[in-house]
Amino acid sequence: MDWIIVDGHQDIAMALLEDEGWDFSAPAGSGHALSLADAKAGRVVLILGTIFATAGYWKDATPAECAERQMGLYEDLLARHADDMFRVESRGDLQLCQPGGPIGLAHLMEGADPIRSPRDLKRWARRGVRVVGPAWNTGNRYCGGWDDARGLTADGKRLVAEMRANRVIPDVSHLKPEAFDDVLACDDGLIVASHSNAHALQAHRRNLTNDQIQAVAERDGLVGVVLYNPFLGEDPVTVETVLDHVEHMVGLVGADHVGLGSDLDGGFGPTDAPEGIDSVGDLRRIGEGLAGRGLEDEAIGKILGGNWMRVLRRALPE
Repeated sequence: MDWIIVDGHQDIAMALLEDEGWDFSAPAGSGHALSLADAKAGRVVLILGTIFATAGYWKDATPAECAERQMGLYEDLLARHADDMFRVESRGDLQLCQPGGPIGLAHLMEGADPIRSPRDLKRWARRGVRVVGPAWNTGNRYCGGWDDARGLTADGKRLVAEMRANRVIPDVSHLKPEAFDDVLACDDGLIVASHSNAHALQAHRRNLTNDQIQAVAERDGLVGVVLYNPFLGEDPVTVETVLDHVEHMVGLVGADHVGLGSDLDGGFGPTDAPEGIDSVGDLRRIGEGLAGRGLEDEAIGKILGGNWMRVLRRALPE
């Protein structure tokens, strides 16, 4: 049970913007489920910290301005906690992501609104953005959202091409079926769904059908199980509910294509997370539960962290 944990979706910068008095270094409390202290105690070795700057959400700033603010917050965290955090910039850096050492930080852009043009992606990739979702719930110049029927636009297809050129992985969480299919049609490379669950168990629009889960696996990607109760099931939602989603996906595509994308502090607090998970320090309970259901230790290690490591190893430069 010497597992490491990689969380593929934490809204750290969003939480910092929405609660200016929040201390990320202190143990989680006051409605938060994220903290550096809990991550270290819980054997989290790498985090994909999101940049969430969709148009209209942050009314005092444009998406590009808000993304810069969020990246600045991450850079400040890295500077203030240099002994405990570092930015993952190469494949070699992944070897430093070990329990007891500093936690690696890379970035996921949740909605491509801040990217002014497809060519602008290169600048964000150089700053640590390794995963990009073309759109959040609302549409943009690249992709339709849940309020319209568009898939990828012409600029969206160019953006996916730039992702491949810059070793950035497309994220199909939040995409409508039309856009999901367009990503598959315009490119045959690796994709992820950073924070989605199984539609077969909870028929929510944000969850993936069995066919979609299989499509992600066929591209050697992964689906990150998200810990937001409405995406998991009906009350009471517990760690057992999470295990049901994991087991369903493992039954479909094997243990190589399932991971964690907690989305903790993504606009909801511990009260909207499964009973038994109060902070990122509790993610290990998913592994303990899977062991209790008879899953082999090697498979659990892949789900908790190994699969994200594999995916990022493919995306990162030498």
